[in-house]
Amino acid sequence: MATFHVQIEGLTGLTIDNSSSPTENELTQFLRDGVLEVTSRCLAAKPEEAIKFIKVSAEQTSNNSLDLNGTTILSVVREAETNDDWRECRPIPPSLQSKVLDKTSIHYASSYNPAYTILENGKVNVYPLPGATTKAFKVYYVNNVPVDKGESALLHSHSDIGFFDDSKVYLVVLYAGIKALEHKIGTYTIDEEDIELVESLTVNLTSLKQQYEAAFAAMYPAQKGAK
Repeated sequence: MATFHVQIEGLTGLTIDNSSSPTENELTQFLRDGVLEVTSRCLAAKPEEAIKFIKVSAEQTSNNSLDLNGTTILSVVREAETNDDWRECRPIPPSLQSKVLDKTSIHYASSYNPAYTILENGKVNVYPLPGATTKAFKVYYVNNVPVDKGESALLHSHSDIGFFDDSKVYLVVLYAGIKALEHKIGTYTIDEEDIELVESLTVNLTSLKQQYEAAFAAMYPAQKGAK
């Protein structure tokens, strides 16, 4: 498959390198922004599609060790004193963090009925308290760090996106193409020598924007009776 760089040059008609406008580094940023934009719009339209953007953390053996930067948590599981015997944790408010450790409380969290909450700086805390070997926890969440399928930070030279719905990758390419054209148009001073070129780029930009919005409209048509 062609790299994102090649695809976007084909869409926009631009030649992009280290000294162009936009540069390759800026193109990389447009792609990363596109991953987050497309993910957000898809889940806003259809939250149940979150499974298509899911990632799982490494096993955690202590609380306050995992910060997911505010992304959507889909599930938290904890081992029930047996390796790989994962049990779903129920969400609790921070106010119950002591109650879940009290065996006399109706809120008590056992190894078979664990709980979790989010405390300082968005960090995940699980109860009973996690530990090594048979008491670890892990979190399934909507990925919010754009990477390729090899889990390297996403670059313009890549051709796939990890933890992302393959059927929506073309939307990221369209988004980056739109941003690349907007950037290029913004560099012109609009004098007589530039007008014809800017008009040509603007026509292409308008077309890409229409394709982008039409794709979302086709995937998520308005519900009947919606206001």
